[in-house]
Amino acid sequence: MRRFGIAMGLAQSKPYLRSARSRPDMATDEPNLGPAAVVPVGEENNAPSMDGGPAGGGSWWSRYCVSIEGRLSSTALSVLEADAHYIIEKALPRDGIKFDQSAWPESRVRTGMVVGSVQSGKTASMLGVAALALDAGVDLLILLAGTRVGLWLQTYERLLAQLDASTTETAYRRRAERLILPQPADVLYEQRADPTRYLQRPLARQALRLDRPIICVIPKEDDHLLMLRRFLGDIVTDDYLSSRGRPYSILLLDDEADDASVLDSEQSQKVTPRLITALWSGDPDQAGTRHPEMLASYVAYTATPQANFLQATHNPLSPRDFNAALRTPGPVGTVNSRTLTYAETAGVRSYYCGGEVFYERLRKAGDGALCHTWPFPNLRPGETEAELAGRREMLRWSMLSNALRCYLVGAAIRSLSSGWADAFSHDRIYGSIEAARDAAPGPHTMLIHPSARKEDHFSTAVDVVRWASAMPGHEAEVVLDDEAKVSLEIPVEGLARRLALEEDQWSAWLGRFEASRIELAMLPQAPYAPISLRDWPKVREALVEHIFPNVRLRVLNSDPSSDDRPRFDPVEEETGSRIPPDSLSIFVAGNVLSRGLTLEGLTTSLFLRGAAEPAADTQMQMQRWFGYRGSFLPFCRVFTYEDQLELFRRYHINDNALKAEIMSSMDAGEGVSGPALVLQGASFVATSKVEARKVPLSPGPRPSIRLVETVDDVLAKHNIDVAAGLLADGEWVPLNDDNGLERGLIRSEPVSLQQLAEFLDALRYSHHDPDLGNELSQRWEHYARLLRIDDPLFTPPMRHPQDYGAEPQSCPYSIAAYLRLWSHLVGNHSAPGFYPTDRPGVPWSYSDTLRASTPKFYLAFRHGVHSARDPRLAERGVRAVTRQFNDNALQTLWGTRGYGGAYYGDELVDYYYHRTTPVPSLQGRASWRPRGHPGLALLHVVSAPSLPTDLLAIGLGLPHGGPDHIAALRT
Repeated sequence: MRRFGIAMGLAQSKPYLRSARSRPDMATDEPNLGPAAVVPVGEENNAPSMDGGPAGGGSWWSRYCVSIEGRLSSTALSVLEADAHYIIEKALPRDGIKFDQSAWPESRVRTGMVVGSVQSGKTASMLGVAALALDAGVDLLILLAGTRVGLWLQTYERLLAQLDASTTETAYRRRAERLILPQPADVLYEQRADPTRYLQRPLARQALRLDRPIICVIPKEDDHLLMLRRFLGDIVTDDYLSSRGRPYSILLLDDEADDASVLDSEQSQKVTPRLITALWSGDPDQAGTRHPEMLASYVAYTATPQANFLQATHNPLSPRDFNAALRTPGPVGTVNSRTLTYAETAGVRSYYCGGEVFYERLRKAGDGALCHTWPFPNLRPGETEAELAGRREMLRWSMLSNALRCYLVGAAIRSLSSGWADAFSHDRIYGSIEAARDAAPGPHTMLIHPSARKEDHFSTAVDVVRWASAMPGHEAEVVLDDEAKVSLEIPVEGLARRLALEEDQWSAWLGRFEASRIELAMLPQAPYAPISLRDWPKVREALVEHIFPNVRLRVLNSDPSSDDRPRFDPVEEETGSRIPPDSLSIFVAGNVLSRGLTLEGLTTSLFLRGAAEPAADTQMQMQRWFGYRGSFLPFCRVFTYEDQLELFRRYHINDNALKAEIMSSMDAGEGVSGPALVLQGASFVATSKVEARKVPLSPGPRPSIRLVETVDDVLAKHNIDVAAGLLADGEWVPLNDDNGLERGLIRSEPVSLQQLAEFLDALRYSHHDPDLGNELSQRWEHYARLLRIDDPLFTPPMRHPQDYGAEPQSCPYSIAAYLRLWSHLVGNHSAPGFYPTDRPGVPWSYSDTLRASTPKFYLAFRHGVHSARDPRLAERGVRAVTRQFNDNALQTLWGTRGYGGAYYGDELVDYYYHRTTPVPSLQGRASWRPRGHPGLALLHVVSAPSLPTDLLAIGLGLPHGGPDHIAALRT
């Protein structure tokens, strides 16, 4: 992809489980609950703990349930618990009340992956798993909390409040039950301790003597990992391990595991994954635990696992033993049988709003669509580069204008709702924190994502000030002084002037928001009040009186070591308390908000960032508009380019396919599943963090099986026997062209996809017998798991398993597997991530694809000049062709070519017989047969005078309409 200048974008991050107090919004008294905090449970929580104790008792799980009580619905809590139990049972297998040591491999390290959705509540799952692990008796729990200090502290605060049910002031009271390192005072106060001081050895030794679990929460930074490794070596000594009488268990939960935990190659100089491994091994170059009485389990959490699945297998952090995928609340789905979403009875306010909401549900809603796009300006015929640059600059200002008007009008409408009158009044002083909190029912924020370059963030923020200061259409002419560039204050008078000059463009947003409200009104328990154009005078007044004076502009451009986070909590000052500083803020940021840190109340996202070859995992993390937006969804908008939106849509489809496969494996009760299948696209890669190759599913329009058996005479004769056996099945007639020339022999009735697959699978070669353990082979197992197909798709002989002797597009067994898959998918069958070969932008599940008929294939023999040596073939008039070949394959297969007119080449020779129209043209390059046309399998008996028998090769012609996608496999 190509992009220009300064671009703009999005945000929001991991949702907190927030207070369930009432937050009126949009003129409704319904509570506006935060992410994952849906509705009060409504009854005493009686969820069972892992040790069978009741909630409210002494178990970690019951304490965790109490801490989130009233913030999750009963359905959401049951899903959270079910998934947490699945994960902990895989991570820490038990045999009764003890850990089952036989379930760990020789290295005594189990590794697995948990895949969630962007900003869907992965931390809630991680804390639930931590609670169950502590109840199960794990000795050491390590939480790796990302690479940024802000994310580390955010995770620490959540663990303290929800898992430990304590505060910085009360945490010391629970030392008799556990030890948390660092101690709250060491990291949450103004003077933050470094790892040499916060890893307190005397406290750890005391915890070991008293058999208390130790909980470590540290950032994924090399110096912290190095100090933790030394700390554990000093505390958990070999003598201690030998004298315990039972294994010492470690559970490591790695948040944002695709960030810094991936090892791209064996020669990589990257040390972070090795330092993580060293926490249990003691040596960065060793994978297993350092003592026979130490068991370790590593669980990686991420929403973008592509790099983790594709990384080199020598990385000891690769997921080897289990995978899990987390579900999100939505309008449909089941709980017991895992689906991507589960039906949340609390209604739309509690739904996770991801790709399905933003890219599909309102896709054709016109003004009500949540995504607004423009074609990216490319060079026109006769246009100069300078003219193109000017056109791009004009479009950039236009997109910025639309996004800012959308954001500000939405804020004004919300400020008129009950309880929101002072929601953005930053100058008002309140007598207490509680009063300030009550005055601020929620933030209303915007993010502009320019690019990865930090200098672009500041220049884009300056452009926002220029836009507010300029006469419409003259933004580029505004020159700001140095003070204005530093303060980044948005001029109130300038905004008011723009409003007066562009009133029609501002007021148009009322109609667009109302269009969205109408589209969303059919969702269960939609809390949205109507938005009338008659309200424009009040909205206009609110803009001038309340919104323009209070809107703030912030650049989040910090380095990883700083704690520069958006501020969404009330602030205490000497004179009183104020509402959260960022309750009405426009953020400009890049990578700092691509993961982890939360930008609450995000309504407007302007995304103009591009890449030469986009990476799906990176750009998935950038979609910060995903999250729990249900309470204010009509006001949400994404502004970007058309091609970028298509990329986002494809990422969403591929993401669903990956999670659907994992969920299918979970429901099937399978043990070791290994990495899930990762998809990518023709115009993007799955990840740029590791090298991967693109492998299309479809073998193409005219795959040719040029393999020939020249070494093993028995196998060569077997293949000829298979071909001769076809002549005994069905009626075979001469295949004549329009000039009466006999071109071959054709079966009068076509065969099914399954029948053709069986024929191809019957072929045998000494140099080609693909090993089922090969990644190219394993992908067919992934497809079967994803699509819940019971019968195997890929069935090579497995006589002498070996590496592939031909590419998949020329492998008879791979082509047979493809034909079987096609046969399974025709009809009412959902296939996430698949699309038809002739419509790469259309998901396979669309109705016109589902109604497509299963193609049939004609079988034919191509005549040559030599009589076939096999008497069964010779008797039927089959003549062998002459082709050049080496020990393994023909140099070429197809013979006569035809370029239209009355003469058809070998690839289309069957059209002489079945007379399907129109006949495709081969002019220029190989083309697909049209959808609905029959296919062809043309058998070539190849003359081999120096060998005991003729050889067999096959050319195929496939019609359009079969399934396709591009898999990412390790290089």
